Amino acid sequence: MDHARLARANLNLLVTLDVLLELGSVTRAAQRLGVTVSAVSHSLRALRETFDDPLLVRGRGGLTPTPRALALVGPLRTGLVTLDQALADDPRFDPATSTREVRLATTDYVAVVLSPTLVPALRAAAPRLSLSVLSFPEDALEGMLERGEVDIAIYPSFRDLGLLKRRKLFDDGFACLVREDHPDVGKRLSLARYVALGHALISPQGRGATIVDRALAERGLERHVALRVQSFAAAPLVVASSDLVLTAPSRLARAFARHGGLRVLPPPIPLERFPNHLFWHERFDHDPAHVWLREAIAAAAAQLPRS
Repeated sequence: MDHARLARANLNLLVTLDVLLELGSVTRAAQRLGVTVSAVSHSLRALRETFDDPLLVRGRGGLTPTPRALALVGPLRTGLVTLDQALADDPRFDPATSTREVRLATTDYVAVVLSPTLVPALRAAAPRLSLSVLSFPEDALEGMLERGEVDIAIYPSFRDLGLLKRRKLFDDGFACLVREDHPDVGKRLSLARYVALGHALISPQGRGATIVDRALAERGLERHVALRVQSFAAAPLVVASSDLVLTAPSRLARAFARHGGLRVLPPPIPLERFPNHLFWHERFDHDPAHVWLREAIAAAAAQLPRS
């Protein structure tokens, strides 16, 4: 670390650059920072001199970062988040009075299953805490957690998420959903009927084979996917008004069936259960607020009935 170089640096300029890179607008950056547009413009000129690069140039949708600026995005955000955390950390963290904003990255499947238990618990213990539930592709999570763009993540662990810290919350199996009055499905769903039906497929990444497709392929079978959607919440609504069958996480299937119009049936082939993990970056491992939040989420997950 070059302490002399850091001593010469203007931290306010770096904060301004971080906001400009996020918003791509001098006007909106000024509003975020609570300063004048002129002050932000002056800071941008100083930043360009410091880095000997335009950093942000005008584009059709606002300010567009140069390659030099893009290379700064990750390290700059990580450094500022770490500094902010160091200034904000308080070992006397009190959930009852905390006004912290928590950004939770997860799928709408987990949100549907866990929110009815988690949200009342958070409201009771931390009434002034704000929770934002966001959805991102799994391959973006490691960087977002490292940079502090999200605080914590809950995702099914179908793939490796690098060196992130993790904790198993709950596991789930699979169930089939059909509409209540489906003309071709009786009290049970045979494998032959299952393959013959049109299928709705939940594919958050929008592509790739699934556990179901692999299990069918092992038997020399394949299904016709009539509808592929990225949203866990949308698929059951389509199934309720069509003759499609949906194979979905059991907890999600039962949650939607409770609202009527849908029947839950066991899949006609064995399908492996899958775990759902809590993920966070090691920088927050000992942060009192983060530790409390992880325990609150784990306690809510422990109350879920077995699927």
